[in-house]
Amino acid sequence: MERLSFVQPDSLRDQVNRAASAVRNSTKILAISHIDADGITSLAIVVTTLERLGKKTSWRNIHQLSSETVLEVKTLVGELQPDLVIFTDFGSGQMSLVRENIQGQPGIEAIIVLDHHIPSDEDPDSWREKNEQGIIEVNPCQHGMIGSSELSGAGLAFLVAYAISTENVDLSELAVVGATGDLQDYYGRGFSGLNKEIIALAEQHGYVKVHKDLTFFGISTRPLPFLLEFTTDPYLPGITGNRDGCFAFFDELGIPLKDSEDIWRTWADLKPDEKRRVIQKLIDSILQSYENPKAATGIIGDVMTLVRRPPRTELRTAKEFSTLLNACGRNKKPEVGVRICFGDLEAWREGQTLLQQHRANLASALRRLETGGVEERPGMYLVMDPETPDTIVGVVIGMAQGSRIVPTDKPVIGVSTKVSGEGPMLKISGRAARSLVKRGVNLREVFVSASKSLNDRYGTMVAEGGGHPMAAGAFVHSDYLKEFLEIVSDLIAKSLQSTDERKSEGRG
Repeated sequence: MERLSFVQPDSLRDQVNRAASAVRNSTKILAISHIDADGITSLAIVVTTLERLGKKTSWRNIHQLSSETVLEVKTLVGELQPDLVIFTDFGSGQMSLVRENIQGQPGIEAIIVLDHHIPSDEDPDSWREKNEQGIIEVNPCQHGMIGSSELSGAGLAFLVAYAISTENVDLSELAVVGATGDLQDYYGRGFSGLNKEIIALAEQHGYVKVHKDLTFFGISTRPLPFLLEFTTDPYLPGITGNRDGCFAFFDELGIPLKDSEDIWRTWADLKPDEKRRVIQKLIDSILQSYENPKAATGIIGDVMTLVRRPPRTELRTAKEFSTLLNACGRNKKPEVGVRICFGDLEAWREGQTLLQQHRANLASALRRLETGGVEERPGMYLVMDPETPDTIVGVVIGMAQGSRIVPTDKPVIGVSTKVSGEGPMLKISGRAARSLVKRGVNLREVFVSASKSLNDRYGTMVAEGGGHPMAAGAFVHSDYLKEFLEIVSDLIAKSLQSTDERKSEGRG
């Protein structure tokens, strides 16, 4: 079997191999990762690979790598005395924290950072210098790739696992789940870059089947009427949130909702002709409700079926699997998600309970937004809900725009004061529609710039920002929240105004 011939460019392949070599040469390893689906699958891939090598392995998920949580990692390093520390799905944006707190600790011979977020170092070749310092940073953004769409954190972890041994090809399944959970296909519209190559490998080896289908959540598990009732992307007028409307929808088509044994039918149970009729009616409904016909294009896309997973479960499709993992992480039980990836049956059962709790939390948050709580400001919509935990604020504001509770003509910024830790830092999340990103909005740059402005102004770290252009986050000291939001509002407003002025000049 061929090695990673599809890893391009050469410089990225060299870094992957350098990381693989460091793993082989280590004996005791500590792996740290994020709590979302991409972070959970990244960690599961890394830990599985290490255990197959017989390495002594410890692992931990943390909400984010920040000035507070890095001290927890430092304490772990002191207790466990590893010779190698691996960070997955974060680290490139927090390299100074890694250098100051982890590098140089007794016993550590190397540090590996596997991240796909935009690095904090402005020099694109800074990874070369880090190699000489004992930090192996592997990040597609430093090699001419787009980390938000061409390679997920889990995909990057898989590249290292596969470079260590091609027998780790089964872990490609988890890489697909991670990329899906990170929305690297932008809601079913198609994968690109190395994500696409990894999917092809997984399909070739019989772990994944890719087919065009309805992209709604729940096609393997939800009874037909509930499949439509809880769909928010796109929002279906008269159907989303309207149970009677959903029953009437299928009744008008003459499609039975239950089988001969009185069991609810799911989308996966429908015959091809039934699926065709439902899709056509959905498209007709969307076209009648939206001025822009593009609103209908996203309902059909690539669906990743995990063919070796049990049917009619949350593990059957990459989308539902990733949502299950997100539910674990967002409810402060990311370790349950990791164990689900390991195949732990008890963890899966616990995960199902967490998924129900997760859905209830999201529904409650959205209902609160429907009755108020959205403030329009220059350049953005601001959501401040003291009841929404910091672990789900980003998910909530994304769903709020998807369901049109919040308009999509400007980014939405969510602030959570219900934080996981005990410190003064508050969680800020931002989401921007793809159309805004195409107009030049870059939330990651906005949050990083706003953080730097405050830190320079006060001579100490009071804010930390990072992420992707379309989805970014920040931690801000509560005393400086007002100033941070004012800076963010101003930066986004100027970005949108500049784009409009360029368009106007072009027309002139």
